[in-house]
Amino acid sequence: MTNEKFDLIEETLKAKNIEEYEIYFIEKEFYETMFLKSEPEVEREIEDFEYFIRILTQKGDQTGVGVVKGNSMDSKELGKNIDTCVLLSKNNITSKYRFPEKRPISKITTADNAILKDPIGIKNDLCEELISLVKEQKGVVPTFGRLRLHIKNSLLRNSNEVNLDSTKTFLYVEYSLKAQRNGKLSEYWNTEYFKEKEHLNFKKRVVEWAKIAKDTLIAEPPKPNKEAIVIFTPHVLKEAIIPVIGFHASGQSFSEETSAYNINNEVASKEITIIDDGLLEGGLSSNPWDGEGNPHQKTVVIKNGIFQKRLYDQKYAKINGEDSTGNGIRSNFGGINNGISNFQIIPGTTSLDDMISDIKEGYYIEKFSWLNPEELSGYFGAEIRNGYYIKNGEFQNPIKLGNVSGNVLEMMKNCLHISKETEFSENSLFPYMCFSNLTVSF
Repeated sequence: MTNEKFDLIEETLKAKNIEEYEIYFIEKEFYETMFLKSEPEVEREIEDFEYFIRILTQKGDQTGVGVVKGNSMDSKELGKNIDTCVLLSKNNITSKYRFPEKRPISKITTADNAILKDPIGIKNDLCEELISLVKEQKGVVPTFGRLRLHIKNSLLRNSNEVNLDSTKTFLYVEYSLKAQRNGKLSEYWNTEYFKEKEHLNFKKRVVEWAKIAKDTLIAEPPKPNKEAIVIFTPHVLKEAIIPVIGFHASGQSFSEETSAYNINNEVASKEITIIDDGLLEGGLSSNPWDGEGNPHQKTVVIKNGIFQKRLYDQKYAKINGEDSTGNGIRSNFGGINNGISNFQIIPGTTSLDDMISDIKEGYYIEKFSWLNPEELSGYFGAEIRNGYYIKNGEFQNPIKLGNVSGNVLEMMKNCLHISKETEFSENSLFPYMCFSNLTVSF
Protein backbone atom coordinates (compact mmCIF):
# COMPACT_ATOMS: atom_id res chain seq x y z
CA MET A 1 0.00 0.00 0.00
CA THR A 2 2.85 2.39 0.84
CA ASN A 3 4.45 2.04 -2.61
CA GLU A 4 1.05 2.58 -4.24
CA LYS A 5 0.64 5.89 -2.37
CA PHE A 6 4.20 6.85 -3.23
CA ASP A 7 3.69 6.08 -6.91
CA LEU A 8 0.41 8.03 -6.98
CA ILE A 9 2.14 11.17 -5.69
CA GLU A 10 4.88 10.86 -8.30
CA GLU A 11 2.39 10.18 -11.13
CA THR A 12 0.43 13.29 -10.15
CA LEU A 13 3.61 15.40 -10.15
CA LYS A 14 4.58 14.14 -13.59
CA ALA A 15 1.06 14.70 -14.91
CA LYS A 16 1.43 18.34 -13.91
CA ASN A 17 4.78 18.48 -15.76
CA ILE A 18 6.80 19.16 -12.62
CA GLU A 19 10.46 18.73 -13.58
CA GLU A 20 12.29 19.02 -10.25
CA TYR A 21 10.56 17.39 -7.31
CA GLU A 22 11.18 15.39 -4.17
CA ILE A 23 8.80 13.13 -2.23
CA TYR A 24 9.48 12.21 1.38
CA PHE A 25 6.98 9.70 2.75
CA ILE A 26 6.78 8.55 6.37
CA GLU A 27 4.71 5.65 7.65
CA LYS A 28 4.50 5.55 11.46
CA GLU A 29 3.32 3.01 14.01
CA PHE A 30 3.47 3.25 17.76
CA TYR A 31 2.39 1.02 20.59
CA GLU A 32 1.96 2.65 23.97
CA THR A 33 1.04 1.83 27.55
CA MET A 34 0.18 4.66 29.95
CA PHE A 35 0.33 4.05 33.68
CA LEU A 36 -1.58 5.53 36.56
CA LYS A 37 0.71 4.92 39.52
CA SER A 38 1.94 1.37 38.93
CA GLU A 39 -0.99 -0.01 36.96
CA PRO A 40 -1.57 0.16 33.19
CA GLU A 41 -4.46 2.53 32.51
CA VAL A 42 -4.50 3.14 28.74
CA GLU A 43 -3.28 1.02 25.83
CA ARG A 44 -2.88 2.66 22.42
CA GLU A 45 -1.95 1.40 18.96
CA ILE A 46 -1.74 4.00 16.20
CA GLU A 47 -0.81 3.78 12.52
CA ASP A 48 -0.47 6.91 10.46
CA PHE A 49 1.37 8.39 7.50
CA GLU A 50 2.36 11.77 6.13
CA TYR A 51 4.23 13.02 3.11
CA PHE A 52 6.24 16.07 2.18
CA ILE A 53 6.67 17.38 -1.34
CA ARG A 54 9.40 19.81 -2.37
CA ILE A 55 9.38 21.44 -5.79
CA LEU A 56 12.11 23.62 -7.30
CA THR A 57 11.75 26.53 -9.71
CA GLN A 58 15.07 27.64 -11.20
CA LYS A 59 15.55 31.38 -11.76
CA GLY A 60 19.02 32.13 -13.12
CA ASP A 61 21.50 31.94 -10.24
CA GLN A 62 18.71 31.50 -7.70
CA THR A 63 16.19 28.78 -6.88
CA GLY A 64 12.67 28.90 -5.57
CA VAL A 65 11.79 26.13 -3.11
CA GLY A 66 8.24 25.09 -2.32
CA VAL A 67 7.40 22.74 0.53
CA VAL A 68 4.04 21.23 1.48
CA LYS A 69 2.94 18.59 3.96
CA GLY A 70 -0.01 16.25 3.44
CA ASN A 71 -1.72 13.25 4.99
CA SER A 72 -4.52 12.63 2.52
CA MET A 73 -4.35 10.62 -0.70
CA ASP A 74 -7.58 12.08 -2.04
CA SER A 75 -6.80 13.07 -5.63
CA LYS A 76 -8.27 16.56 -5.28
CA GLU A 77 -6.40 17.20 -2.03
CA LEU A 78 -3.16 15.87 -3.51
CA GLY A 79 -3.54 18.04 -6.61
CA LYS A 80 -4.26 21.09 -4.47
CA ASN A 81 -1.15 20.44 -2.36
CA ILE A 82 1.03 20.20 -5.47
CA ASP A 83 -0.42 23.42 -6.92
CA THR A 84 0.29 25.18 -3.61
CA CYS A 85 3.84 23.82 -3.64
CA VAL A 86 4.41 25.14 -7.18
CA LEU A 87 3.15 28.57 -6.11
CA LEU A 88 5.46 28.60 -3.10
CA SER A 89 8.41 27.59 -5.27
CA LYS A 90 7.87 30.65 -7.43
CA ASN A 91 7.97 32.98 -4.45
CA ASN A 92 10.33 31.46 -1.86
CA ILE A 93 13.60 32.41 -3.50
CA THR A 94 16.93 31.27 -2.08
CA SER A 95 20.46 30.57 -3.30
CA LYS A 96 21.06 28.11 -6.13
CA TYR A 97 19.96 24.61 -5.14
CA ARG A 98 19.58 21.23 -6.76
CA PHE A 99 18.31 17.99 -5.32
CA PRO A 100 21.01 15.39 -4.60
CA GLU A 101 21.90 12.82 -7.24
CA LYS A 102 22.13 9.10 -6.68
CA ARG A 103 25.20 8.13 -4.63
CA PRO A 104 26.40 4.93 -2.88
CA ILE A 105 24.71 4.48 0.51
CA SER A 106 26.14 2.53 3.46
CA LYS A 107 24.13 -0.38 4.79
CA ILE A 108 23.46 -0.21 8.53
CA THR A 109 20.91 -1.80 10.82
CA THR A 110 18.45 0.73 12.24
CA ALA A 111 15.57 -1.54 13.27
CA ASP A 112 15.24 -4.19 15.96
CA ASN A 113 13.79 -7.29 14.29
CA ALA A 114 12.26 -8.46 17.57
CA ILE A 115 10.25 -5.23 17.77
CA LEU A 116 9.21 -5.49 14.12
CA LYS A 117 7.98 -9.06 14.62
CA ASP A 118 6.19 -8.58 17.94
CA PRO A 119 5.94 -4.93 19.05
CA ILE A 120 3.09 -5.57 21.49
CA GLY A 121 4.84 -8.53 23.10
CA ILE A 122 8.10 -6.58 23.50
CA LYS A 123 6.24 -3.59 24.91
CA ASN A 124 4.36 -5.73 27.42
CA ASP A 125 7.56 -7.44 28.56
CA LEU A 126 9.28 -4.08 29.07
CA CYS A 127 6.28 -2.72 30.95
CA GLU A 128 6.26 -5.74 33.24
CA GLU A 129 9.97 -5.32 33.95
CA LEU A 130 9.59 -1.59 34.61
CA ILE A 131 6.67 -1.96 37.01
CA SER A 132 8.28 -4.86 38.84
CA LEU A 133 11.39 -2.78 39.49
CA VAL A 134 9.38 0.30 40.48
CA LYS A 135 7.49 -1.73 43.09
CA GLU A 136 10.79 -2.87 44.62
CA GLN A 137 11.86 0.69 45.42
CA LYS A 138 11.40 1.73 49.04
CA GLY A 139 10.36 5.23 50.03
CA VAL A 140 8.90 6.27 46.67
CA VAL A 141 5.46 6.07 45.07
CA PRO A 142 4.87 6.02 41.29
CA THR A 143 2.45 8.66 40.01
CA PHE A 144 2.41 8.49 36.21
CA GLY A 145 4.22 6.68 33.44
CA ARG A 146 4.34 6.01 29.74
CA LEU A 147 6.24 3.48 27.61
CA ARG A 148 6.00 3.64 23.84
CA LEU A 149 7.54 1.67 20.95
CA HIS A 150 7.96 3.42 17.59
CA ILE A 151 8.30 1.90 14.13
CA LYS A 152 9.08 4.39 11.38
CA ASN A 153 9.33 3.60 7.67
CA SER A 154 10.80 6.40 5.55
CA LEU A 155 10.95 6.63 1.77
CA LEU A 156 12.56 9.33 -0.33
CA ARG A 157 12.45 9.79 -4.08
CA ASN A 158 13.45 12.72 -6.27
CA SER A 159 13.63 13.66 -9.93
CA ASN A 160 17.39 12.88 -9.99
CA GLU A 161 16.74 9.13 -9.62
CA VAL A 162 17.36 9.02 -5.88
CA ASN A 163 15.11 6.26 -4.53
CA LEU A 164 15.72 5.30 -0.89
CA ASP A 165 13.95 3.64 2.00
CA SER A 166 14.73 2.75 5.60
CA THR A 167 13.01 1.30 8.67
CA LYS A 168 13.79 2.45 12.20
CA THR A 169 12.64 1.37 15.65
CA PHE A 170 13.06 3.36 18.86
CA LEU A 171 11.46 3.79 22.28
CA TYR A 172 10.15 6.51 24.56
CA VAL A 173 9.91 6.31 28.35
CA GLU A 174 8.32 8.76 30.75
CA TYR A 175 7.99 8.02 34.43
CA SER A 176 7.49 9.89 37.67
CA LEU A 177 8.37 8.81 41.21
CA LYS A 178 7.28 10.76 44.30
CA ALA A 179 8.92 10.74 47.72
CA GLN A 180 7.50 12.06 50.98
CA ARG A 181 8.99 12.61 54.42
CA ASN A 182 8.02 14.78 57.40
CA GLY A 183 5.44 16.68 55.39
CA LYS A 184 7.83 17.35 52.48
CA LEU A 185 7.16 16.15 48.94
CA SER A 186 9.51 15.70 46.01
CA GLU A 187 9.13 14.20 42.57
CA TYR A 188 11.54 13.02 39.91
CA TRP A 189 10.02 13.01 36.46
CA ASN A 190 12.13 11.53 33.69
CA THR A 191 11.44 11.61 29.94
CA GLU A 192 13.72 10.37 27.19
CA TYR A 193 13.92 8.64 23.82
CA PHE A 194 16.10 5.54 23.40
CA LYS A 195 17.30 3.95 20.18
CA GLU A 196 17.79 0.42 21.54
CA LYS A 197 15.80 -1.42 24.19
CA GLU A 198 19.12 -2.40 25.81
CA HIS A 199 19.74 1.30 26.48
CA LEU A 200 16.75 1.37 28.82
CA ASN A 201 18.73 -0.54 31.45
CA PHE A 202 15.79 -0.40 33.89
CA LYS A 203 17.68 -2.28 36.61
CA LYS A 204 20.06 0.63 37.00
CA ARG A 205 17.81 3.45 35.85
CA VAL A 206 14.84 2.86 38.19
CA VAL A 207 17.15 2.68 41.22
CA GLU A 208 18.67 6.04 40.18
CA TRP A 209 15.22 7.61 39.74
CA ALA A 210 14.19 6.52 43.25
CA LYS A 211 17.45 7.73 44.79
CA ILE A 212 17.14 11.17 43.19
CA ALA A 213 13.51 11.52 44.28
CA LYS A 214 14.43 10.69 47.91
CA ASP A 215 17.60 12.81 47.90
CA THR A 216 15.63 15.83 46.68
CA LEU A 217 13.70 15.76 49.96
CA ILE A 218 16.85 16.74 51.83
CA ALA A 219 18.43 18.85 49.08
CA GLU A 220 19.82 22.25 49.92
CA PRO A 221 20.47 25.33 47.80
CA PRO A 222 24.02 25.28 46.37
CA LYS A 223 26.84 27.21 47.94
CA PRO A 224 27.60 30.20 45.65
CA ASN A 225 30.89 30.08 43.77
CA LYS A 226 32.11 32.37 40.98
CA GLU A 227 34.85 29.95 39.89
CA ALA A 228 33.04 26.66 40.30
CA ILE A 229 34.12 23.21 39.18
CA VAL A 230 31.09 21.41 37.76
CA ILE A 231 30.53 17.87 36.45
CA PHE A 232 27.95 17.52 33.67
CA THR A 233 26.29 14.14 33.15
CA PRO A 234 25.98 12.87 29.54
CA HIS A 235 22.30 13.93 29.38
CA VAL A 236 23.07 17.46 30.61
CA LEU A 237 26.13 17.66 28.37
CA LYS A 238 24.00 16.89 25.32
CA GLU A 239 21.72 19.84 26.10
CA ALA A 240 24.73 22.15 26.37
CA ILE A 241 26.95 21.05 23.51
CA ILE A 242 24.69 20.06 20.63
CA PRO A 243 22.92 23.43 20.14
CA VAL A 244 26.11 25.49 20.38
CA ILE A 245 28.89 23.35 18.92
CA GLY A 246 26.51 21.97 16.30
CA PHE A 247 25.66 25.52 15.22
CA HIS A 248 29.24 26.82 15.02
CA ALA A 249 30.37 23.69 13.16
CA SER A 250 27.69 24.10 10.49
CA GLY A 251 28.13 25.34 6.96
CA GLN A 252 25.18 27.65 7.54
CA SER A 253 26.91 29.58 10.33
CA PHE A 254 30.04 29.87 8.19
CA SER A 255 28.05 31.19 5.23
CA GLU A 256 26.27 33.70 7.44
CA GLU A 257 29.61 34.71 9.01
CA THR A 258 28.37 33.87 12.49
CA SER A 259 30.64 30.90 13.21
CA ALA A 260 33.22 31.27 15.98
CA TYR A 261 35.20 28.40 14.46
CA ASN A 262 37.90 28.51 11.78
CA ILE A 263 39.49 25.40 10.31
CA ASN A 264 42.70 24.32 12.13
CA ASN A 265 42.06 26.71 15.03
CA GLU A 266 42.18 25.55 18.64
CA VAL A 267 38.60 25.67 19.96
CA ALA A 268 38.69 23.22 22.88
CA SER A 269 40.95 21.47 25.34
CA LYS A 270 43.36 19.09 23.62
CA GLU A 271 41.64 16.13 25.33
CA ILE A 272 38.40 16.80 23.43
CA THR A 273 37.57 15.04 20.17
CA ILE A 274 34.03 15.34 18.76
CA ILE A 275 32.68 13.27 15.89
CA ASP A 276 29.44 13.66 13.96
CA ASP A 277 28.43 10.14 13.00
CA GLY A 278 25.22 9.51 11.11
CA LEU A 279 26.08 5.79 11.04
CA LEU A 280 26.69 5.43 14.79
CA GLU A 281 25.37 2.12 16.06
CA GLY A 282 22.78 2.94 18.72
CA GLY A 283 22.44 6.61 17.75
CA LEU A 284 18.87 7.87 17.63
CA SER A 285 19.50 9.76 14.37
CA SER A 286 21.45 6.98 12.66
CA ASN A 287 20.26 6.20 9.15
CA PRO A 288 21.93 5.26 5.85
CA TRP A 289 20.96 8.64 4.37
CA ASP A 290 20.10 12.12 5.60
CA GLY A 291 16.90 14.12 5.11
CA GLU A 292 17.82 15.02 1.53
CA GLY A 293 19.06 11.61 0.41
CA ASN A 294 22.78 12.25 0.75
CA PRO A 295 24.79 9.45 2.40
CA HIS A 296 25.22 9.69 6.14
CA GLN A 297 28.86 9.49 7.15
CA LYS A 298 31.36 9.87 9.96
CA THR A 299 32.95 13.32 10.21
CA VAL A 300 35.61 14.36 12.72
CA VAL A 301 34.56 17.87 13.75
CA ILE A 302 37.09 18.59 16.50
CA LYS A 303 40.24 16.51 17.04
CA ASN A 304 42.39 17.02 20.12
CA GLY A 305 40.87 20.48 20.51
CA ILE A 306 41.47 21.55 16.88
CA PHE A 307 38.53 22.33 14.60
CA GLN A 308 38.77 19.99 11.60
CA LYS A 309 35.74 20.11 9.31
CA ARG A 310 32.37 21.75 8.86
CA LEU A 311 29.07 19.95 8.57
CA TYR A 312 27.18 20.62 5.35
CA ASP A 313 23.76 19.96 3.95
CA GLN A 314 23.17 20.19 0.20
CA LYS A 315 22.42 23.93 0.15
CA TYR A 316 25.36 25.21 2.17
CA ALA A 317 27.75 22.73 0.58
CA LYS A 318 26.90 24.23 -2.81
CA ILE A 319 27.25 27.79 -1.50
CA ASN A 320 30.73 27.05 -0.15
CA GLY A 321 31.96 24.84 -2.98
CA GLU A 322 32.03 21.72 -0.80
CA ASP A 323 30.40 18.30 -0.81
CA SER A 324 27.51 17.53 1.52
CA THR A 325 28.61 15.70 4.67
CA GLY A 326 25.13 14.21 5.05
CA ASN A 327 23.91 16.84 7.48
CA GLY A 328 20.61 17.82 5.92
CA ILE A 329 18.15 17.35 8.77
CA ARG A 330 14.47 17.09 7.85
CA SER A 331 12.28 19.38 9.96
CA ASN A 332 8.77 18.56 11.17
CA PHE A 333 7.45 20.92 8.48
CA GLY A 334 9.31 19.22 5.63
CA GLY A 335 12.11 21.71 5.10
CA ILE A 336 15.82 20.99 5.51
CA ASN A 337 18.02 22.34 8.29
CA ASN A 338 21.81 22.19 8.39
CA GLY A 339 22.39 20.34 11.67
CA ILE A 340 24.09 17.39 13.31
CA SER A 341 23.22 13.71 13.05
CA ASN A 342 24.71 12.03 16.15
CA PHE A 343 27.46 13.65 18.21
CA GLN A 344 30.07 11.48 19.89
CA ILE A 345 32.77 12.66 22.30
CA ILE A 346 35.70 10.28 22.58
CA PRO A 347 35.98 9.09 26.21
CA GLY A 348 38.92 9.80 28.46
CA THR A 349 40.88 7.47 30.72
CA THR A 350 39.57 8.62 34.12
CA SER A 351 36.71 6.86 35.87
CA LEU A 352 33.78 8.93 37.13
CA ASP A 353 34.60 7.90 40.71
CA ASP A 354 38.20 9.08 40.32
CA MET A 355 36.98 12.30 38.75
CA ILE A 356 34.80 13.01 41.78
CA SER A 357 37.52 12.01 44.25
CA ASP A 358 39.89 14.51 42.64
CA ILE A 359 37.60 17.47 43.38
CA LYS A 360 38.14 19.38 46.63
CA GLU A 361 34.99 21.47 46.15
CA GLY A 362 32.56 21.26 43.24
CA TYR A 363 29.12 20.37 41.92
CA TYR A 364 27.60 17.41 40.10
CA ILE A 365 24.57 18.26 37.96
CA GLU A 366 22.09 15.49 37.30
CA LYS A 367 19.41 17.65 35.74
CA PHE A 368 18.62 21.29 34.97
CA SER A 369 15.11 22.63 34.76
CA TRP A 370 15.91 23.95 31.29
CA LEU A 371 19.43 24.54 29.94
CA ASN A 372 18.72 26.05 26.51
CA PRO A 373 22.03 27.85 25.73
CA GLU A 374 22.08 30.67 23.21
CA GLU A 375 23.53 29.01 20.12
CA LEU A 376 25.37 32.03 18.74
CA SER A 377 27.00 33.42 21.90
CA GLY A 378 27.12 30.16 23.86
CA TYR A 379 25.87 31.76 27.06
CA PHE A 380 23.49 29.94 29.39
CA GLY A 381 22.00 30.19 32.83
CA ALA A 382 19.95 27.31 34.20
CA GLU A 383 18.25 26.36 37.44
CA ILE A 384 19.51 23.22 39.17
CA ARG A 385 16.73 20.65 39.38
CA ASN A 386 18.81 17.78 40.81
CA GLY A 387 22.48 17.60 41.77
CA TYR A 388 25.09 17.11 44.47
CA TYR A 389 27.63 19.26 46.26
CA ILE A 390 31.11 17.71 46.25
CA LYS A 391 33.43 18.26 49.21
CA ASN A 392 36.86 16.63 49.58
CA GLY A 393 36.18 14.09 46.85
CA GLU A 394 32.75 12.94 48.01
CA PHE A 395 29.10 13.86 47.59
CA GLN A 396 28.36 15.87 50.73
CA ASN A 397 24.68 16.65 50.16
CA PRO A 398 22.04 16.85 47.43
CA ILE A 399 21.40 20.31 45.93
CA LYS A 400 18.51 21.94 44.12
CA LEU A 401 17.47 25.42 43.03
CA GLY A 402 20.22 27.93 42.54
CA ASN A 403 21.71 28.56 39.13
CA VAL A 404 24.68 27.50 37.03
CA SER A 405 25.78 29.96 34.36
CA GLY A 406 28.61 30.13 31.89
CA ASN A 407 29.50 29.93 28.23
CA VAL A 408 29.62 26.65 26.31
CA LEU A 409 32.33 27.89 23.93
CA GLU A 410 34.55 28.74 26.92
CA MET A 411 33.61 25.53 28.76
CA MET A 412 35.15 23.53 25.94
CA LYS A 413 38.48 25.24 26.66
CA ASN A 414 38.15 24.77 30.42
CA CYS A 415 37.65 21.01 30.54
CA LEU A 416 39.44 19.38 33.47
CA HIS A 417 38.42 15.73 33.10
CA ILE A 418 36.65 13.39 30.68
CA SER A 419 35.37 10.08 32.02
CA LYS A 420 36.00 6.72 30.43
CA GLU A 421 32.32 5.87 30.97
CA THR A 422 29.95 6.93 28.20
CA GLU A 423 26.17 6.87 27.83
CA PHE A 424 23.73 7.31 24.98
CA SER A 425 21.29 10.17 25.34
CA GLU A 426 19.12 10.29 22.22
CA ASN A 427 21.43 11.46 19.39
CA SER A 428 24.59 11.68 21.51
CA LEU A 429 27.15 9.30 22.98
CA PHE A 430 28.90 11.35 25.64
CA PRO A 431 31.09 10.82 28.70
CA TYR A 432 30.83 12.69 31.99
CA MET A 433 32.85 15.89 31.77
CA CYS A 434 34.23 18.23 34.42
CA PHE A 435 34.62 21.97 33.74
CA SER A 436 36.16 24.86 35.64
CA ASN A 437 35.32 28.58 35.91
CA LEU A 438 31.54 28.31 35.90
CA THR A 439 29.35 30.43 38.16
CA VAL A 440 27.04 28.86 40.74
CA SER A 441 24.67 31.29 42.42
CA PHE A 442 21.62 31.30 44.64
